[in-house]
Amino acid sequence: MPTVAPPTTREIFLSFLSVGISGFGGVLPYARRQLVDVKRWITDAEMTELLSIAQLLPGPNIVNVAIMLGTRFRGATGAAAGVLGLILVPLVLFLALGALYREFADVPWLKGAFAGVGAAAAGLVLSVGIRFAHALKPHAWVVALGVASFTAIAVARVPLPLVVVALTPLGVWIAWRRER
Repeated sequence: MPTVAPPTTREIFLSFLSVGISGFGGVLPYARRQLVDVKRWITDAEMTELLSIAQLLPGPNIVNVAIMLGTRFRGATGAAAGVLGLILVPLVLFLALGALYREFADVPWLKGAFAGVGAAAAGLVLSVGIRFAHALKPHAWVVALGVASFTAIAVARVPLPLVVVALTPLGVWIAWRRER
């Protein structure tokens, strides 16, 4: 754990507000930068662990990270501050953009602009995935499970829940065997 003082509830709110303002359509890259590089509240490995747990929980991953991190530092008020900071500005913007889109949905250049924003968000998510993988320095068997998951979902079109049910026990078993 980094050697910085635990953030106040206000600092948690403002940091997640900054994350929510910074990223439209995918805030994970901004959250990682803010929490790990700028504030140094957690390490890269801790961020990866938080995200791994967040993916197992229902709801958006970054909201789950805000809840877990806020709870770690300031309990329920820290969790509320993190979530409120994260969603406040994007919610207002989303409602405003939705109203505008309803009025101008047939404008061709606007359709292209939204497609470009989507592509940029996908690239950001991919870059964060690569950065997390680098931070973990995964073993060959972890990479093999990742490739098998990708192949099953993207190529063979196997539903995600089936891939999770099939590969999770295998991954747990391999990790257990390696730890012994």
